[in-house]
Amino acid sequence: MNKLQNIFVGRMMLTSEDIASRYRRCMMKEVIDPIALDRGEGAFLIDMEEKRYLDFATGFSVMAVGHCHPKVLQALKNQMSKLIHSCHYQYYVLSSIELAEKLRDIAPGALSKTFFCNSGTEAVEGAVRLARKHTRKNELMAFYRCFHGRTVATASLTGQSKSKTGMGPYMPGVIHVPAAYCYRCSLKQEYPGCGLACVDLMEEAVSFASSGGVGAIIVEPIMADGGVIVPPDDYLPEVMKICKGIEALLIVDEVQTGLGRTGALFAVEHWRVDPDIMVLGKALGGGIPLGAYMATEKVAESFEFRDFSSTTGGNPLACAAGLATINVIVNEKLHENAKNMGNYLLRRLGEVKEQNSLMGDVRGKGLIVGVELVRDDKTKAPAVKELRIILTKARKKGLLTTHAGDSTIRLLPPLNVTKGHIDQAVEILEASLKHVG
Repeated sequence: MNKLQNIFVGRMMLTSEDIASRYRRCMMKEVIDPIALDRGEGAFLIDMEEKRYLDFATGFSVMAVGHCHPKVLQALKNQMSKLIHSCHYQYYVLSSIELAEKLRDIAPGALSKTFFCNSGTEAVEGAVRLARKHTRKNELMAFYRCFHGRTVATASLTGQSKSKTGMGPYMPGVIHVPAAYCYRCSLKQEYPGCGLACVDLMEEAVSFASSGGVGAIIVEPIMADGGVIVPPDDYLPEVMKICKGIEALLIVDEVQTGLGRTGALFAVEHWRVDPDIMVLGKALGGGIPLGAYMATEKVAESFEFRDFSSTTGGNPLACAAGLATINVIVNEKLHENAKNMGNYLLRRLGEVKEQNSLMGDVRGKGLIVGVELVRDDKTKAPAVKELRIILTKARKKGLLTTHAGDSTIRLLPPLNVTKGHIDQAVEILEASLKHVG
């Protein structure tokens, strides 16, 4: 038996259960899906037993161009052979400069200056600090069901009790208002007859729930973790008007929606919204941890050297992977593919919905799609237990997804997904729904 055969046999002897047992003995948090991964290939993940899974979770939207894209791999290899780490604010490093230039070229509105860090959560922290520094106002407005991270400051902004329970008190000065969740309106209204009552409530919150010191409103263009909540088309422009009216900055959290996911390079482009600060993460690093916040020239002028730091954020390796990923998205027009394939996915899911009363709502934009499950069409009672059964059945049939909100299946396929992949995923979901339908 030669050396390669020995390696192969050794790997085959190592089972998923072996990996799971070792994990439980040394790791603090249990995994969501109990499979042990070996490798990824394009739109697929492969476990230790060589079972292939169609990946419609993509690491919560991180692997935008699929797994092990050759151009991203080549960029990583090239950079690894030269320089892996150096703080992007200690020395001039070409890969971080090139990535910042690329972001400046493709970003919406007047965004032009970038600070790199390790994650979207860290980027939200930096964005909030910059907004406070620039406006000299300390209060912030965020939304019910939003998600911005799990540090103390970002959890304070997050509008979900499940991410906060048992870990307070949190940062003061955050005002939460209802989101534009038309399927489950907090104000018991119907769009468009409501006249955007949730926006009117935002104005009242500024008048009655603040000290007059709201310095920024932070919003996800599409609430991903909250349940893939897509606002009405006239909603975000109205939020931008409120910001201008009270001289507050608009912070847009594009951690999950940015870089082609919604069918545009950035989700706010669908609504012609120009943010003062934009937060990026997830797909930005091409699989390597990387976050960033961008600001307009005017807002960036308030930043001083010691206002924010991130030792490994924006390291040469992550920036090289990020630049390669963005180039793949732009050059191969994957944001356009996301638009086309997203429309196809919504249509296919809509066809399944007609035959399945468990599917209360199908919504999305581009390749961020949610299927909200309900026990009853009239009461809209969330089908929480049914959701877990369906996700488990789908996984066993070879489809990996994730969930959002109380009972929403969240579908985040790679941006280079094909109709064949979508057909396969929808067939598995339809078969899985029959187990509880």
